[in-house]
Amino acid sequence: MYLVTFRLDPGEYDDEFHELNDRIQAAAEDTDGYRGKRTWNNPESDEMLVVYYWESLDGLDEFGAVDYHERAKGRWTEWYDAYEVTVTEVLDSYGSGFGDDADPPE
Repeated sequence: MYLVTFRLDPGEYDDEFHELNDRIQAAAEDTDGYRGKRTWNNPESDEMLVVYYWESLDGLDEFGAVDYHERAKGRWTEWYDAYEVTVTEVLDSYGSGFGDDADPPE
Protein backbone atom coordinates (compact mmCIF):
# COMPACT_ATOMS: atom_id res chain seq x y z
CA MET A 1 0.00 0.00 0.00
CA TYR A 2 1.05 3.60 -0.60
CA LEU A 3 0.17 6.73 1.32
CA VAL A 4 0.22 10.13 -0.33
CA THR A 5 0.37 12.86 2.29
CA PHE A 6 -0.70 16.27 1.03
CA ARG A 7 0.32 18.94 3.52
CA LEU A 8 -1.08 22.36 2.76
CA ASP A 9 -1.40 25.88 4.03
CA PRO A 10 -4.62 27.04 2.39
CA GLY A 11 -4.94 30.40 0.73
CA GLU A 12 -8.06 31.78 -0.94
CA TYR A 13 -10.40 29.34 -2.67
CA ASP A 14 -12.62 30.45 -5.54
CA ASP A 15 -15.44 28.69 -7.39
CA GLU A 16 -13.03 27.15 -9.92
CA PHE A 17 -10.98 25.64 -7.08
CA HIS A 18 -14.05 23.96 -5.60
CA GLU A 19 -15.15 22.66 -9.02
CA LEU A 20 -11.70 21.22 -9.78
CA ASN A 21 -11.34 19.82 -6.27
CA ASP A 22 -14.66 17.96 -6.58
CA ARG A 23 -13.67 16.59 -10.01
CA ILE A 24 -10.26 15.52 -8.73
CA GLN A 25 -11.78 13.70 -5.76
CA ALA A 26 -14.26 11.94 -8.06
CA ALA A 27 -11.38 10.93 -10.36
CA ALA A 28 -9.48 9.50 -7.38
CA GLU A 29 -12.51 7.50 -6.29
CA ASP A 30 -12.92 6.14 -9.84
CA THR A 31 -9.28 5.03 -10.08
CA ASP A 32 -8.41 1.37 -9.52
CA GLY A 33 -6.56 0.97 -6.27
CA TYR A 34 -7.88 4.05 -4.47
CA ARG A 35 -8.74 3.09 -0.87
CA GLY A 36 -9.81 6.40 0.67
CA LYS A 37 -8.51 9.42 2.50
CA ARG A 38 -8.26 10.98 5.93
CA THR A 39 -8.00 14.70 6.69
CA TRP A 40 -6.55 16.46 9.73
CA ASN A 41 -6.56 20.16 10.59
CA ASN A 42 -4.04 21.80 12.89
CA PRO A 43 -6.12 23.63 15.55
CA GLU A 44 -3.35 26.20 16.05
CA SER A 45 -3.03 27.18 12.38
CA ASP A 46 -4.77 26.70 9.05
CA GLU A 47 -2.38 23.89 8.06
CA MET A 48 -4.01 20.66 6.90
CA LEU A 49 -2.87 17.12 6.19
CA VAL A 50 -4.77 14.94 3.75
CA VAL A 51 -3.62 11.33 3.52
CA TYR A 52 -4.72 9.32 0.48
CA TYR A 53 -4.48 5.52 0.46
CA TRP A 54 -3.55 3.64 -2.74
CA GLU A 55 -3.08 -0.06 -3.46
CA SER A 56 -0.40 0.48 -6.11
CA LEU A 57 1.84 3.03 -7.78
CA ASP A 58 0.12 2.24 -11.08
CA GLY A 59 -3.20 3.51 -9.72
CA LEU A 60 -1.54 6.53 -8.21
CA ASP A 61 0.22 7.31 -11.51
CA GLU A 62 -3.08 6.94 -13.40
CA PHE A 63 -4.73 9.40 -11.02
CA GLY A 64 -1.81 11.84 -11.23
CA ALA A 65 -2.13 11.99 -15.03
CA VAL A 66 -5.79 13.10 -15.05
CA ASP A 67 -5.85 16.30 -17.14
CA TYR A 68 -7.73 18.51 -14.68
CA HIS A 69 -5.52 17.24 -11.85
CA GLU A 70 -2.50 18.37 -13.90
CA ARG A 71 -4.19 21.74 -14.52
CA ALA A 72 -4.91 22.23 -10.81
CA LYS A 73 -1.31 21.37 -9.86
CA GLY A 74 -0.11 24.10 -12.20
CA ARG A 75 -2.28 26.68 -10.43
CA TRP A 76 -1.39 25.87 -6.82
CA THR A 77 -0.08 29.41 -6.12
CA GLU A 78 -3.60 30.76 -6.67
CA TRP A 79 -5.11 28.57 -3.93
CA TYR A 80 -2.39 27.56 -1.46
CA ASP A 81 0.19 29.55 0.43
CA ALA A 82 2.37 26.41 0.63
CA TYR A 83 2.12 22.70 -0.05
CA GLU A 84 4.13 19.50 0.19
CA VAL A 85 3.43 16.01 -1.16
CA THR A 86 5.07 12.90 0.27
CA VAL A 87 4.60 9.41 -1.19
CA THR A 88 5.31 6.58 1.26
CA GLU A 89 5.27 2.82 0.81
CA VAL A 90 3.70 1.04 3.77
CA LEU A 91 5.62 -2.10 4.69
CA ASP A 92 3.54 -2.99 7.73
CA SER A 93 0.64 -1.65 9.74
CA TYR A 94 -0.69 -2.79 13.10
CA GLY A 95 -2.54 -1.54 16.15
CA SER A 96 -5.70 -1.87 18.17
CA GLY A 97 -8.64 0.14 19.36
CA PHE A 98 -9.77 2.09 16.32
CA GLY A 99 -12.57 -0.33 15.39
CA ASP A 100 -14.39 0.65 12.21
CA ASP A 101 -12.12 3.72 11.85
CA ALA A 102 -8.93 1.65 11.51
CA ASP A 103 -6.69 2.44 8.55
CA PRO A 104 -6.96 2.08 5.68
CA PRO A 105 -10.41 3.62 5.23
CA GLU A 106 -12.88 1.48 3.32
